[in-house]
Amino acid sequence: MKRKLMPIFCMVILLLAPGCWDAHYLTNKNLVNGIAIDTEDDGRILGTVKAIILESKGGGQFYVKDKLERATGGSITEIGHKIDSMLPGTIEANKAFVIIIGDELAKKGIMPILEFFYRLPKAYLNTKVLVAKGRAYEILTVPEVENNPIAFDIKQIVLGSERTTLVPNQTLYSLWNQISDPSEDSALPIIHKIRKNTLVIDRTGLFSGDVFTGVTLGRNDSILLLLLQDKLSKVAWLDVPLGRNVVSFEVRKMKRNFRVKVNDRTNAIEAKIRIDLYGNIDSYTGNPDWTVDSKPLSKELESSLNKQAAKIAETLLQANCDAFGIGRKLKVSHSKLWKGMDWKNAYPQTKITPEIHIHITSTGVLK
Repeated sequence: MKRKLMPIFCMVILLLAPGCWDAHYLTNKNLVNGIAIDTEDDGRILGTVKAIILESKGGGQFYVKDKLERATGGSITEIGHKIDSMLPGTIEANKAFVIIIGDELAKKGIMPILEFFYRLPKAYLNTKVLVAKGRAYEILTVPEVENNPIAFDIKQIVLGSERTTLVPNQTLYSLWNQISDPSEDSALPIIHKIRKNTLVIDRTGLFSGDVFTGVTLGRNDSILLLLLQDKLSKVAWLDVPLGRNVVSFEVRKMKRNFRVKVNDRTNAIEAKIRIDLYGNIDSYTGNPDWTVDSKPLSKELESSLNKQAAKIAETLLQANCDAFGIGRKLKVSHSKLWKGMDWKNAYPQTKITPEIHIHITSTGVLK
């Protein structure tokens, strides 16, 4: 008898049960997928958003419109309220693909800007954060391609750059944790326009705490920095100059050893980073007979890359950017010393010695 009554009981419950109490219709929302933030001459903040507006056309189908709005204010919250009054429905900023910060604003510190987005109850912590060369709003004004929202295209550029080890795999969540930690500094992708409406990410910007130093690394230096940080993604392509020639070395595998030593008498700090890179020769321009002798070529590549790595280390020290996390090592292994030091003043005196070893596993069709 109980089994016969069970289906009836379930149907009654389904009929009486209300829908989700906090459900919102998609047509009542403006889904912000791209955010740009700049500083104005008077010190106020300029906020620009790209919002997707859905309009029902019946039968469960929608018209999708990409709308740009901007407003100025003294805080991100004030700007959000102003932009909300410009758009129909309710603005939803917690699902943004990208947050782009203008370089002049980034030089003042990005933590006050990102705090609002990090604190959102339903924050999308996988949002990508970038620095724009110049004004960030100019990036969002680039026309969409084939009806793809421009913010979506920007995120795809970032993901592609991450896969080739050009920029770090950084999200709003990981960046917030990094800039909140005084023992390690970060680097972010730099995006800018070339020609009229073409966007490119071809360098990274160095940070000291949450402040953009204004110092950037070009493509090759950015890739080598990530390798020295043990952050090889799917692949990395290094274009290494050897005199008048250029060798393209494709890194597929690596090993890393990172040690930090403190002199017991002087408290001088030295960091040694050794990386072994394993990969293929993709191209060797200027090689007349198309032959490759792996051992001497490996030595030549090592010599060139070690010089490049030494310059990168010097750049990091001058920018006061502890991208290697030397402070984190000290914090763990020399906690007493760490607690008694001002790391931002001590770091530029640190000695950083990078050492790179090349292992050519294939030369392709070259002999």
